[in-house]
Amino acid sequence: MPHTSLTFSTHLTAFKENQNTPWGKLRYDVGMANIQKHFHARNAQVLDVGGGTGLDAIPFAKQGHEVALLDYSGEMIEEAKRSAEEAGVSDRITFHQGDINSIPTLFPNTRFDLILCHNVLQYVDDINTAIKTMSKALKLNGSLSIIAVNRNSEPYRLALHQLDLDGALASLDADMLRTAVFNADVHARSVEDLREPLRAAGCSIEGDYGIRCVCDYIQNDEIKNDPAFFAKLEKLEYELSGRAPFKNMAKFFQVVARKEEQNIRG
Repeated sequence: MPHTSLTFSTHLTAFKENQNTPWGKLRYDVGMANIQKHFHARNAQVLDVGGGTGLDAIPFAKQGHEVALLDYSGEMIEEAKRSAEEAGVSDRITFHQGDINSIPTLFPNTRFDLILCHNVLQYVDDINTAIKTMSKALKLNGSLSIIAVNRNSEPYRLALHQLDLDGALASLDADMLRTAVFNADVHARSVEDLREPLRAAGCSIEGDYGIRCVCDYIQNDEIKNDPAFFAKLEKLEYELSGRAPFKNMAKFFQVVARKEEQNIRG
């Protein structure tokens, strides 16, 4: 499933529009809150894989960490540079164009305290190799945060939000999903698909979460733009994020893992 930098660059406007919605911002806020339950280092080295326009990288830079932002799209990187400059943290973020396979070449002598891989793995065919590559770039006891589209959410989204019952039925056994923002087919995966690749890469899962457990099933986008309503929704989302079975149906799943083995084969 080939994706080029054009897949992301040509949809930059749609991506930014989505980021600026209340539910777009919620993805970043809940993801950060979940990481902070496990990651407490100061002045850390952070790698943001698929860092896009910098909405994950900039908050970490504001906390005093040194961040390397890696993205496939030059246009995304330029947008991230502008945002970092506006936020006053451009001195704490370095920018690199490439993908997961570029990590050994771009950072041959660097081992990171934390690696973010948010909304990337659904575009990757071989997650085993991708996770091993990131694990090798982690320090021992370093943390890896992965966020990806949750396959379990698709039948609910189609049935409840789109009222597409035929599509919901067909999605139950689908291996691919369609992402609206980038107009691309992506892999349908869940937390369970990551357990063995993480174990093989010497990492253990410390926490798994859901992001936007109910938000994406509410049809009325107008009411979700109402600050009072969304404040209540946001409070609910934070509470549901770590609770089963609600987290299993979220739009995105998140895994925070820790590297426990130094020597990774393959």
